[in-house]
Amino acid sequence: MASSAAPAGNTELFDRLCAAIARERGGTDVYLKAAHLLRRDNGAYSLVGLEEGGERAVYHYEGAFTSVMPFDAEGVRQDEAETLARNENVREGLHAVSYSWVRPEYRDLLG
Repeated sequence: MASSAAPAGNTELFDRLCAAIARERGGTDVYLKAAHLLRRDNGAYSLVGLEEGGERAVYHYEGAFTSVMPFDAEGVRQDEAETLARNENVREGLHAVSYSWVRPEYRDLLG
């Protein structure tokens, strides 16, 4: 059974992400959706933000690539991921997205 608890140490980030998902998508299971997104934020993958509309999340993988992935209450659907950029084009890929919410650590880079 999936847990909707926020990963330890990420309470503020979890709360901000929940608010962004609720604002963009409304509906139910906001906490579960946010938990799935942050569970994938595991060191190698970094959650950058939500694409405009809140249907897909943007992830950055250690400078190697940037991708967007749809998500819902069941989880992040990696099999439907779209790679935006690879290698030296990662920064451009991050800038090509229209964001509805950006993680605080990425705001200076994307501002």
